[in-house]
Amino acid sequence: MASTILLEAGTNEMELLVFKLGQTPFGINVAKVREVVQRQKTIYIPHAPATVEGSFLLRDRVLTLVSLGRHFNMEGEETRGGNGLIIIVEFNEITCGVLVDHVERIYRLRWDEIEAPSKYLLDMRVPVTGIAKVGKQIVLVADFETLVGEILGVESAGTMKMQESDIPSERKTSRIILADDSSILRNNLVQILTHAGFDNLTICTDGQEVWDLIEKHRHDPEGPYDLVLTDIEMPRMDGLTLTRRIKEDPALSKIPVVLFSSLITEDNLRKGQSVGADAQVSKPGSKGMIESIDRCLKARTGTVTVG
Repeated sequence: MASTILLEAGTNEMELLVFKLGQTPFGINVAKVREVVQRQKTIYIPHAPATVEGSFLLRDRVLTLVSLGRHFNMEGEETRGGNGLIIIVEFNEITCGVLVDHVERIYRLRWDEIEAPSKYLLDMRVPVTGIAKVGKQIVLVADFETLVGEILGVESAGTMKMQESDIPSERKTSRIILADDSSILRNNLVQILTHAGFDNLTICTDGQEVWDLIEKHRHDPEGPYDLVLTDIEMPRMDGLTLTRRIKEDPALSKIPVVLFSSLITEDNLRKGQSVGADAQVSKPGSKGMIESIDRCLKARTGTVTVG
């Protein structure tokens, strides 16, 4: 699906494709959408989860079709009647079709126009990463990484816990601040980092929270943080804008920033480079993430040894 809106890096803007399950509007970042097609004939997959409609052929490629309405128990008349549209999504090295009732249009929004989910939604583990007000609609920004991963049985990347004696001492003392708007992915990141021996972690849900903490600790004797690990798409402030702010500030520019996202495409690699990111790692990729953190810390201090 070709976007007609070209976004510059670090402007804190995004494109949201709004679609409906029944009468409820949902949204997905256009960066994860390849195209939208008419509903296709599917082939039944034995022992597949109930929310998997089957497999279908799209230009000689076999893709899995996920019924999002069925997963949420909110199928609309279109999908129940054999109609609806398929959004082809692509991220985390996964390409599949997502069946919905209607596709409305693309909206250009600022990330600070998207609110983080309420504590109630987080406690209920509702797979939503943000709430957007689009015109008179309240749009739920779905956590597609978690949804597709759970439905298709794609496990999150993880690492084995290192033996205490094998952990470089510098990993235990390096102060890392990380941001990811998905509570499930955030918890997975924390597990990966702690298993690798990074004990001094500060956890945030979006780029604005990271920036506020950096500002708060800007004048600490040892400096604010040793490294920033951030997702790209987040409510309030995205990772590209956060990176640009850090790198454009002379007092902060030496803090390494590692972008860790499902959106490390060629275009986003260029955008990450243009705002000064020190490294970019695609989800899933825990080994590459740890190696990138070690390399960035070593470049800054010359003391961290890759273990």
